[in-house]
Amino acid sequence: MPAPLTIAARRAMVEELLRQEPALSARNIAARLGVGKDTVRRDIDAIETEKRQRTPQRPTAEPERAPDTDRITLVLDARLRQALAVLRATRGLPDTRQVNAVAARTAILSMASIVLEARQNPQEGTHR
Repeated sequence: MPAPLTIAARRAMVEELLRQEPALSARNIAARLGVGKDTVRRDIDAIETEKRQRTPQRPTAEPERAPDTDRITLVLDARLRQALAVLRATRGLPDTRQVNAVAARTAILSMASIVLEARQNPQEGTHR
């Protein structure tokens, strides 16, 4: 039986797998490494925290402000980051704030459109 991985080695492997395949799920990574998916999720959170701490915070140009009631703040946890990676992968787009905002907005609008269409045409979705 092989010796268990150190935390640092496991996290390095998780990071490398995500670099190679950004849309890879925590469950698939866990299966490849022989650990639980919750362990992988904790590793991804730790990796992202470490990256944020290493990256110097640059002041960004302040976008045009919408009223606070017209804005939401979405914290990108590991699962949402993976979901956005799937959406970006279809176009080969980078992991930037602007691209993530567009991907999230597009996904929300697409889902709303599907729900509205289903409500307007309830018979089309049923099979007899």
